[in-house]
Amino acid sequence: MIAHILAAGGPLLGRRAGQRVARRELAELSFWQRIFQWLARLSQGKYVPGGWFGLVALAVLAVVVITVVIFWVRPGRTRRSRADPVLSGEALTARDYRRMAERHAAAGEFGQAIVESVRGIAAELTERDIVPARPARTADELAVEAGAQLPDLAGDLRTVTQLFDDVRYGDKDGNRAGYELARRVDKDVQAARPRAGTAGLPTMAGSGAPR
Repeated sequence: MIAHILAAGGPLLGRRAGQRVARRELAELSFWQRIFQWLARLSQGKYVPGGWFGLVALAVLAVVVITVVIFWVRPGRTRRSRADPVLSGEALTARDYRRMAERHAAAGEFGQAIVESVRGIAAELTERDIVPARPARTADELAVEAGAQLPDLAGDLRTVTQLFDDVRYGDKDGNRAGYELARRVDKDVQAARPRAGTAGLPTMAGSGAPR
């Protein structure tokens, strides 16, 4: 409208009147029109050297920075968390962990039931000296060490310890099927016997059971 008045040679508007007209014109613009106008102003080089080329380069740089931050901050925190031991705090027996798992499952809290079931597996393995008790053993290390002693259960142990990590550190919800699997593997561990010549093999330094 202001441009039309100037083109027609009409009288110049006062400051306040001009502001009112400008606000009215701005209100009539769509969201995308405002975005395009803002980008056009940036591309003129006053704010971003290089015009449109500089603006595109800046956008690409912003995407790269955001991607790096997302990759290294949140996943990095998850990776560090997975280095926590399986068992920590007050020492409990395998039977204690199983009872807690059953209570959580009865309440529909299958994620925590999976966690306690895997802790019960870890406690069972150490109580029977299938793997030595160590204060810093992670779930992944537990699967590797126990799988070396119980080769027939190595795959199942990796599966349930991955469930443990997914629930404990991956913000995933557990389900009944996962809990039933963990409980079955626990029973298999209770019934299993290390193969001749595998008991007492060296284990990873600094390992213990999941937290």
